[in-house]
Amino acid sequence: MFQTEPILYLQSLGNDWLTSLMILITSMGSSAFLVSIVIIVTFGISFRKGFLLFQLLIWTGLITEIIKTVIAFLRPDYVDNRVLNLEYGVKSTSPFNGSGPDGVFQLPDKEVLETFRLQETLSPSPFGFPSGHVAITTALWGGSSTIFNSRKIKMMAPFIVLLVALSRMYLGRHFLGDILGGAIIGLFFLTAFTFFLKSSLKDDFFKKENFELALRRKNLILYFVMFVIPLVLIASSMISAEAAGFFLGTNAAYVLIIRRGLPDDAGSTEQRVLRIFIAFLLFGISSFILSTGFENIETAAYFGPTLIEFLKAFIPASTIWVSVVICTKLNLYRREREFLSSRKGTLEQPGHGME
Repeated sequence: MFQTEPILYLQSLGNDWLTSLMILITSMGSSAFLVSIVIIVTFGISFRKGFLLFQLLIWTGLITEIIKTVIAFLRPDYVDNRVLNLEYGVKSTSPFNGSGPDGVFQLPDKEVLETFRLQETLSPSPFGFPSGHVAITTALWGGSSTIFNSRKIKMMAPFIVLLVALSRMYLGRHFLGDILGGAIIGLFFLTAFTFFLKSSLKDDFFKKENFELALRRKNLILYFVMFVIPLVLIASSMISAEAAGFFLGTNAAYVLIIRRGLPDDAGSTEQRVLRIFIAFLLFGISSFILSTGFENIETAAYFGPTLIEFLKAFIPASTIWVSVVICTKLNLYRREREFLSSRKGTLEQPGHGME
């Protein structure tokens, strides 16, 4: 499970073209890809389904990150410096060569594990077990097939997960054991999510009264889960500032939206495309401005790296609320019939007719 031989064999078959392809495949488990999927679903298909899918993905990611931090398990290129980190093109500086376990169910040597855990900073992405890419990919495609009740997505899901898993091993980022651990976590959250969708709890997420500032049990539970827990986790260094920022930013935007009133998902294809475009535009612009602004050394020193990473995720995520407000003002959530009637009425006004 934690042997390097399978990884070395896969890398021995590689070339530049295959490496580029594997990097492209592995990007399906990246935060950028997941953000894109959530925005497309939320603004182009269904706001409710997009929010539920986001909750599935973020909780899968958070728990995976917590397990990584607690176990603090090393990656293949530290066990054996012959393994190449092809994803980042970083040369291994590990003093160990061929130190992988001999047995299928054995762990790497205790000396290797202890030496790894003594390292204060290892980058990028120091911890290996379980695979976050595989866990989130399993949750994403399995959750999508459940939400949309799609047989096609359900049939595609295992193949996509297998491709991502293979890419993680080929790129030298995970052992087979990491892959299996990620798949188990993804399936666990997917099963819990399926039961959640069939329960009455799902409706509580879309009731305006449950997000009022009131001392009711449901209100307190929802606010605790959506805001208090991630703050505790980041304060205890169990999750990254970036993950907490995405979680809190999106949840804050959602609370503002639901207290204003959830938007109607109806609309023409053009309206849906415009909604997606506006959401991507605001998210991208805010991300670019923050990344550029925080490159200033004095600014970075003033705020601190943790707060900077948090803000770089929190602010773009919170633009979901701004996007909904703008789309509502532009009547992009109106039904197609209403939109066409409005256009017809405008054209029939004096000065708008055909000469």
